Amino acid sequence: MGRRIALLFRILFTGSAFFVFWWGGLLLSWTVLPALRFRHRRDPRESSRRCREVLNRSLRLHAEYMRFFALVDFEPSEIEQGIPLRGPFVMVANHPTLIDVVLLLALYPTMYCVVKGAVMHSPFVGRMLQYGDHIDAGDGGPMSGAGVVQGAVDRLRSGDPVLIFPEGTRSPAHGMGEFRQGAFVIAQAANVPVVPVHIDCTPRGLMRGMKWYTVPEGTMRFRFRVLPPVSPQDFSGEPRAMARSVRASIAAQFPPDLVPPVTAEVV
Repeated sequence: MGRRIALLFRILFTGSAFFVFWWGGLLLSWTVLPALRFRHRRDPRESSRRCREVLNRSLRLHAEYMRFFALVDFEPSEIEQGIPLRGPFVMVANHPTLIDVVLLLALYPTMYCVVKGAVMHSPFVGRMLQYGDHIDAGDGGPMSGAGVVQGAVDRLRSGDPVLIFPEGTRSPAHGMGEFRQGAFVIAQAANVPVVPVHIDCTPRGLMRGMKWYTVPEGTMRFRFRVLPPVSPQDFSGEPRAMARSVRASIAAQFPPDLVPPVTAEVV
């Protein structure tokens, strides 16, 4: 009986976290962010940067909300001590759960992210993502891909980092999917390093195909391992080779029974 009650509370707290995220995003979109945009209306770049800082710091509060109710556990210093504090770079990571992006953006106030088109145009959070000038991935077509590359390069040249999940969706239940080349094409075009990050979550929850109320019995414990930066100059303009190398370095961090094939094709 005690386990059932605990599980019920976890479902309720998880529902409350989703409620706070969606409706909090709507509130930011129509109050604080428009005010910031108006205040910095003469400098669009500064306007989007200020909006992004407010948004990402709000995500930090949301992460702490989830930690308070023991939905997640993570140690911010694990990643804050491992990544460059200044300058542009492309961060790439595996994507085990729905909230990986929340935790990573929460730990880096000025970071951009490539966002699925459906989320970018959501009535709840789309407006706030647009205020922060995050990158619209569009419908996944060839023209969308070209737009993502150019948009990411422009943002990197403005001096701030970009977060990309090169699998293009959440990772499979065991291991990691194939990597797309886009993140590495972007890094080479902008001549910035790639910072690989391995994300471990135990027990798993909010995986691909899971309903939000299918919660694990215990706290989702996130651990971030920041791997050495990879320079595009070491790959002589070969984004496919760079993608394979980075994928292999992330794959090497998995437990032996979950190691994804390192010879998988890069798409």
